[in-house]
Amino acid sequence: MSIAMLSRATSPTDVAEAGRQEDAMNLVPNDCVLIVDSNLEFRERLAQQFRSASYKVFTAGTGEEAFFILRRRSHEIGWLYSRAVLAGLIDGWILADEYRETHPDRPAVIAAHDARFTARGDIVLRESTVDLASKTMRDLIETLQQGQETIAAELSGRRRAA
Repeated sequence: MSIAMLSRATSPTDVAEAGRQEDAMNLVPNDCVLIVDSNLEFRERLAQQFRSASYKVFTAGTGEEAFFILRRRSHEIGWLYSRAVLAGLIDGWILADEYRETHPDRPAVIAAHDARFTARGDIVLRESTVDLASKTMRDLIETLQQGQETIAAELSGRRRAA
């Protein structure tokens, strides 16, 4: 629990409530992004944008590398950006499926030749640029965080009313 939350607490009940609010806000991990793209320059430029915004970033140039990262660090990875077509046997769609094993309610962002909707709700960008990929990912993260904060506030209000 943060010092700021504790400093505002005036009773044991306030301390418990502050802890519940912090737990609810942590439901959406926002500090680790996996970026998968065979284009080294694109991958590193996108990674740099997220690093400069204080995100932890993992990068991979092949589907196999990314699959290994997802398997070993699945609970650390909060967000996935991948090119649909990757060298090797594992493509972006397989990575999105693996990502959803840990985050079933969260879309992956996939760059493909055609923008389209997927049955699982992934965001598919047509011929992505670094700026478009970064903006899409940040908008997605912000939208989900705001949704979690709203849920946390509603739950907190219900607890006080009870």
